[in-house]
Amino acid sequence: MPRQLQGNMGRKVALGGLVTALAVICLYLSNVLPTNRLFFYALSTVFLLAVVVEHGPASAFVVYAATTLVAAILLPNKISLIPYILFFGYYGIFKHFVEKIQHFILEWILKLLAFTAAMGVTYWLVSSVFFQSVTFKFPLGWMVLLAEVIFIIYDIAYSLAAKYYMQRIRKLIGR
Repeated sequence: MPRQLQGNMGRKVALGGLVTALAVICLYLSNVLPTNRLFFYALSTVFLLAVVVEHGPASAFVVYAATTLVAAILLPNKISLIPYILFFGYYGIFKHFVEKIQHFILEWILKLLAFTAAMGVTYWLVSSVFFQSVTFKFPLGWMVLLAEVIFIIYDIAYSLAAKYYMQRIRKLIGR
């Protein structure tokens, strides 16, 4: 194997391992800390954007799968991995493809549909499969609307993190 390819493969493996470790740490913290769970789920996905930028969506998908597998082995509460598996883990890869469309309204429609579908599957799993009775203090429609507003804020923050990575961090690592 040529030296150039060996170096590139080494960078892929090193970055993938680092991102997997950081994401698993975030997922572990979301699992054991009594507060800030949503923050740690969101943070666990931000690291993946480095893999998407540096090595593309295929490598990022491998890191998502590795993170899911390692987290499934290490986390004490396996059910808490559901939001990562069904949405947060692959969102950076999904966002990468959707934003290539270059049509603002269509991009947001697709993002909101994907989020709402993932939220619906999560709700169904939690309420039907794992726990038989899930009740909310507020009407479900209001909770979905609030979750979508939070998602929009998350997506904007994710975009800002990507911009920061491209403008600042990427320069520091010599890319």
